[in-house]
Amino acid sequence: MAEIHLIKLAELHEHEETDPAHLKELTQQIAADKILKHPIVVDEKTNTMLDGEHRFNALKSLGCKRIPVIYVDYNSPNIVVQTWRNNYNLTKKDVVEAALSGKRFPPKTTYHMIKNSETLSHISSIEKRVDIPIEVLKSELTLAPINSIKVAMKVELADALPAYTKFFKTGIVDDPLIVDRKTGILLYGYEAFQALDLLSAEKAPTFKANLEVVEIKTSNPNMGSLSKEDIVQAGTKGPKLPPKSFTILTEPVKISVPLEKLIVKKRQNRRVLKVYRSTLELLHEGWPTPLVKLNSFSSAARSVWAKLECYNPFSNSVKDRIGWAMIKEAIENGELKTVLYEATSTNTGIALTSIANTLGIKTRLYIPKTIQKASDTYLEVLGAEVVRLPVGLTVEAISHVEREAKANKAAHLNQFENDANFKAHLKYTAKEIGEQLNSLGLKPTCIIGGIGTSGHMSAISHYFKTKYGNSVKIVGVQPAQNEVIPGIRRIETGMKWFHNAVFDKVVDVKQAEAIEGAIKIARNEGLLIGLSSGAVVYAFQKIAEEKGVYVLVFPDSGYKYGEQFEKYLTSVSPKNQRGLPKFNNFGDS
Repeated sequence: MAEIHLIKLAELHEHEETDPAHLKELTQQIAADKILKHPIVVDEKTNTMLDGEHRFNALKSLGCKRIPVIYVDYNSPNIVVQTWRNNYNLTKKDVVEAALSGKRFPPKTTYHMIKNSETLSHISSIEKRVDIPIEVLKSELTLAPINSIKVAMKVELADALPAYTKFFKTGIVDDPLIVDRKTGILLYGYEAFQALDLLSAEKAPTFKANLEVVEIKTSNPNMGSLSKEDIVQAGTKGPKLPPKSFTILTEPVKISVPLEKLIVKKRQNRRVLKVYRSTLELLHEGWPTPLVKLNSFSSAARSVWAKLECYNPFSNSVKDRIGWAMIKEAIENGELKTVLYEATSTNTGIALTSIANTLGIKTRLYIPKTIQKASDTYLEVLGAEVVRLPVGLTVEAISHVEREAKANKAAHLNQFENDANFKAHLKYTAKEIGEQLNSLGLKPTCIIGGIGTSGHMSAISHYFKTKYGNSVKIVGVQPAQNEVIPGIRRIETGMKWFHNAVFDKVVDVKQAEAIEGAIKIARNEGLLIGLSSGAVVYAFQKIAEEKGVYVLVFPDSGYKYGEQFEKYLTSVSPKNQRGLPKFNNFGDS
């Protein structure tokens, strides 16, 4: 289907005059309808109008600045010019010259036909119904601050990702937003808005309209009737309406704005000096977390980098990102309650409890029996209620937690199903790695990370596969059969985002191998990393080649895993520690 573009009137050329009587009648009709029902047809090379000159002039007289256009290739043999006048023998060249020179033909001189299959039809047959409000066509396209736009409706991640990918790959934002002139509520372009937010745009290409005069089209059959007051309520006070509840356009329309115009560089002074106005600000303004070179694994031909998520302040782990994102989205959607219930192996629980404490919200956390006992102490210090369940994996507790939350009217954010998880890593974690490597003039060869909820590695895969295609390898890490490594699990236990991302390889690692990987980093790089990070190290050693740029995602530090380290170290003598160095690489001192 042909796309419909919103084009400035001043950019288009007429090749014949209009009939005054017909123009007057049409102008009155469009003004009464308050919409333009159909686009016009224009040559893509010369901007010569082939059909719709009366609509063009009607909009011009009504004070409109743009008009919906379907572009065609006028040179195509499928398009034929004909004339109403017996004494005219016109060619396409004549039509274009009349348009560009300003020496127009009299009214009703030409008409254009288009061949569809073997049928010759008037070219207006491709003008699909658009019903665009005149309010929009009168509006200037402005770059509005994205934080000034109020949203009344949720957006499914799956609906926003195609726009994200398109904007990111092309560098062009071709979907406009339409907002209410009075309230700033978004009326059209929700997927584009979500995509721009994920791209960290600070501005959005925006048209304005008056909600009181435009027609609202209810697009969700489960919604029933939807009033304009409902939209204002949802946009100003909440809760947000379900996805695809309404629109104001019959067909999507296109513009063209460079993405770089929407991303504004911020002043960095306060952040450079590490000054924060709150602990929540310490979290999200403390990003990016560091990317550090692991010299013990690097050589002249290979550089190996670690993304240190232990620099997040609450849980000292990657889970701070999703704890913040899930709570933030729940607040925005009017879904946050006075108590949070969550299944966790430790880090998500610490992150949620810490953030909830700053908001005056209580937490109850459900922990598998296999998790280290120290976790109970950490969580109880933070004020969480801790419930141990007779399950081996955190994901096995979800249905129990959901029932408990419903029974007690608590909020269950559910890190395993909540798209805020994936979105936080796409918008921040993945982009940070890309920008950090770019600052070094590097392109990654391979990125390796553990798979737990699958949120961070699926988002990293989506980002880098979109940016570089299959030239970047994405490797996931999971526990070997019948092994337990806190924070990661096997794919067959069920993961929401893993199967929508591209992984080139998944490596199995035993718990002892993960501990050995952590010890190797500790004794060579001086960093005490966690067990899932150690698993990533072991996987790297297993698959790495002698050349390339490798990024290892280290989800947390090792300070929560004293029990596992102690058990391992007491089970092996110094002579049998599988080649692990007792000293660093800087000599015998």
